[in-house]
Amino acid sequence: MDFNDGHDYTRAGIAHTYTEKDQRTLNELDQLITRNPYDAHAYYQRAMSYRNLKEHQLALNDFTRAIMLKPLYGSAYYQRGLIYSQLKEYRHAIQDFSMVLSLQADDFQAHLARAICYLLLEEYEQALLNFNASLKFDEPLAGRAGAYSGRGQVYTARQQFTLALADFQRALSYKPDDVITLNRLGAAYTDNGQPLKAIEVYKTAIELHPDIAFTYNNRGEAYRLLCQYEDAIADFDHAIQLDPTMPLVYYNRGLSYARLARPFEALDNFQQALLLQDDLEGVYKDRAVIYQQLQCYREAIADYDHILTQDPGNPQLTFQRGICYLQLNDLENAIEDFNSVIEMQPKFGCAYYRRSMAYLYLRDMGQAKADCLLSWQLDTSHCEHGLLAQWIDLCLGRPDMRLAERLDEIASVNPEAYIAYVCRGIARWLHNNAQQSLDELEQAINKEPERWGAHFWKGMACILLRRDAEALQAFEQTACLNMPPALLAPLHQLKQQRPDFYVEYALPLLNRH
Repeated sequence: MDFNDGHDYTRAGIAHTYTEKDQRTLNELDQLITRNPYDAHAYYQRAMSYRNLKEHQLALNDFTRAIMLKPLYGSAYYQRGLIYSQLKEYRHAIQDFSMVLSLQADDFQAHLARAICYLLLEEYEQALLNFNASLKFDEPLAGRAGAYSGRGQVYTARQQFTLALADFQRALSYKPDDVITLNRLGAAYTDNGQPLKAIEVYKTAIELHPDIAFTYNNRGEAYRLLCQYEDAIADFDHAIQLDPTMPLVYYNRGLSYARLARPFEALDNFQQALLLQDDLEGVYKDRAVIYQQLQCYREAIADYDHILTQDPGNPQLTFQRGICYLQLNDLENAIEDFNSVIEMQPKFGCAYYRRSMAYLYLRDMGQAKADCLLSWQLDTSHCEHGLLAQWIDLCLGRPDMRLAERLDEIASVNPEAYIAYVCRGIARWLHNNAQQSLDELEQAINKEPERWGAHFWKGMACILLRRDAEALQAFEQTACLNMPPALLAPLHQLKQQRPDFYVEYALPLLNRH
């Protein structure tokens, strides 16, 4: 293989700066080819001029013509492969680089170029073989040309972070101020669970190149992983000042605002990220979570719909969409989603629990009880599921004293939790210890005032204490918090305990719902 052919050619594919000269010489080359249409070298030279002028298709045509005239023209294969790489036609590029290697097997640059194509195709085993070959045949030149940095990317993709870190450091021994390699080193530290070391690397990169936006983004991400959200936001702000067109920076800043419980700033940033790049699927997911927190359930459903068109078999996203439907009282769609989740994950207790809630709103107490008991059996750590199962028993008939014991057992799992106070409050109510019941329920309300369970049972305790006004206020609160009306059924027990209250207040309340 003749690599010189008596003319100058650039194997590294570095863009020429003599574009004006290229433009002037095109006429000369045209005339030369007109006089001698079989001169492969003239087509090659004209292709190089076209390439430097970014006329890629014209360059490809001339390189191909040169190869047709001179089938073993290694330089033309190599340069055509570089253009194919620039055009992201990696398979064609690999074919050309392979042709170069069939002519000269120890050509480190062809190995390196082919390795990069395999890397971009995410075919990491082949990429690794070619990076290794390029380093084997000429380690100093391959190292300076980026073989260690490229191989480090392969190791990062394969989560071999120790090897990746070593390669990025070797790459920096050749080019200590290479901002891209510094960022890759920092990212490898972050991925390896060492964000503090990543921050040190990014600091070095910023000192060398203070105007590179993505370095600030990457350091901000390291700060975010350290839960230093204000520092993270400051870096994201700086990145956006330098380059306002990077969607991931807005996304990362939105995630930081979300962690600081600043949902509206988070939403603004998620929206900006999607305006810049509407196929960032992670943004839709995180935006849906924020919408749920803000009780914007229809907006959350729209985002879940979008994600599930791309990933229809995702049980967690389907489950969250079902919760949104439940909150909107769209019970048919909620049950459909929970059914899908149960089909995909039959041992996921929370899906049965949420489906039981939907059945409660439909007043199907039998199905609600069956689902609630199954959810509790699948995971007894979910005390809320156990509590609801006992409550449904109260709705279905007069309770036995063993029910109070079961409630105390549920409370013992986590005695200071909201559910534990509610369980003890109901148990004390069952034992007719109204004041003790009220004390427990007040504790529960202090912990989580937006949950309806403690308010209902507070009302029941207040009735026994003849604090009727407080009882009515508590029951109104349960309605405001959207408690399933079927769970009002224990009010029927007041027919014996407080017939006056039952006739005047409880029956109208039951009939209203």
